[in-house]
Amino acid sequence: MLAEKLQLRSFMFLPAHNRKFYDKAIASDADGIILDMEDGVPPHQKAEARENIISYCEQGLFDQRKNVFVRINPIESEDFILDIDKLMLAGIDGFIPTKIDSAKDVEFLDRLLDFYERKHGYPAMKYKLVPLIETTKAVENIVEIAKASKRSVALSFGGEDYLNDLGSVFTYQETALVYPRAMVVNAARANNLLPIDTPYLDIKDVDGFKQHQVIAYKNGFAGCFILSPRQIDAANEAFTPDEAKVALSRRVIEAVLQANKDGVSGVAMLDGTMVGPPMRKRAETVLKQIGEQ
Repeated sequence: MLAEKLQLRSFMFLPAHNRKFYDKAIASDADGIILDMEDGVPPHQKAEARENIISYCEQGLFDQRKNVFVRINPIESEDFILDIDKLMLAGIDGFIPTKIDSAKDVEFLDRLLDFYERKHGYPAMKYKLVPLIETTKAVENIVEIAKASKRSVALSFGGEDYLNDLGSVFTYQETALVYPRAMVVNAARANNLLPIDTPYLDIKDVDGFKQHQVIAYKNGFAGCFILSPRQIDAANEAFTPDEAKVALSRRVIEAVLQANKDGVSGVAMLDGTMVGPPMRKRAETVLKQIGEQ
């Protein structure tokens, strides 16, 4: 599961202690499922949540076409090592480490996963990472975090925890999130990782959700965390190039290929407009997103 071949347009949280959500999530069109062992699970139900995940993995119930990650408890918590020790299972693709502040946190988890992979006889690098950026320190150290492990396939943003750390008392304070969201996108793209945006909290406002994600896609995000099945279709649509963009991208590539055949290098012409390398690269990116490159 390499970042360049991975789709996480819709990355859906479900509380791991509540089994009634599992089957619907597996049958859904979400690109990925996050079995939440952290904030979504009351402390007294974390053991039950682990047993639920173990049961589903032992029965082979997770769809292998879907990316299944576990959001684990913070490294300094008592539940962290239990999450790692018990949930390195065949049906799990990777982990989302929480409350990390620096590259050292990711490096520590990388080494720990390496140890447990050898212990359980799994192939090296079986488990992938999606570091969750949700503190001010993590934002300041984001470039090093993005480079910290070859296991990382994406970099994600947790907006509400970030606001708490920032000292804001407002929910989803948009202006305060501009800087960290831009940092997540830039650090992720610079290191060939998928940038995943923070959840949109009003699960009933599907239109507002879609408008928000269209902007997120324009700003470089590859997908977003979602909190409800009703957000899946809107997320998948928002982070997929529309037909007009795909058609234009194909024409750009055709124009470049024709120019190369004609002995013209570097630039091509399309409808009277010069097509340079940046436009060609953007066209290639669009076609990669629909599996044509």
